[in-house]
Amino acid sequence: MSTNSLFADRRLRVSYWSAEARLVDIDSLTLEQHLKRLGEVKVTPVKSLDGPEAANCDLLIIAAQKIDVMDFPQWLVGLRGRILALGTIWTPAMILADIPFESLSEMLPVAVQDNWYFDILAPAHMTSLPIRVANLVRIHDHLQELRRYSAALEDVSAKVTLLEGQMLQLRSRNQTP
Repeated sequence: MSTNSLFADRRLRVSYWSAEARLVDIDSLTLEQHLKRLGEVKVTPVKSLDGPEAANCDLLIIAAQKIDVMDFPQWLVGLRGRILALGTIWTPAMILADIPFESLSEMLPVAVQDNWYFDILAPAHMTSLPIRVANLVRIHDHLQELRRYSAALEDVSAKVTLLEGQMLQLRSRNQTP
């Protein structure tokens, strides 16, 4: 199976946001070339994480190369809050930054507890972008599927409760002389 067929059944919707709006942090052509290995991809630059473009996509790519290593954990906590405020299943994020693992040790327990799926990719490792993105998108797809199952189960449960109530009413009518 070629990687081009991995998401052949759909167009991936990727939103790209730069944490440092004044700077162009990544060559968008290079980014899109790596993403195209997965299939058809639409990359939409967004000016803010507060709009529908950030909430209604398959993946957020966030350029954060200019965030200082010492400031990164606090910045990540703030980013977490912004994504949480979207009020949807958390959109997975690919954060482009060169941050050593050790500097994230205080943030990881919070991220794991929140069930937030993100990855931090050093720009020098851009060739691994397609597999990382594929994993994040599949996780997001599974979460969306679980959400649909939950909604369907709630709907069936409500209908069963209604039917049980109707059955009780019918029984009580049939039992009265």
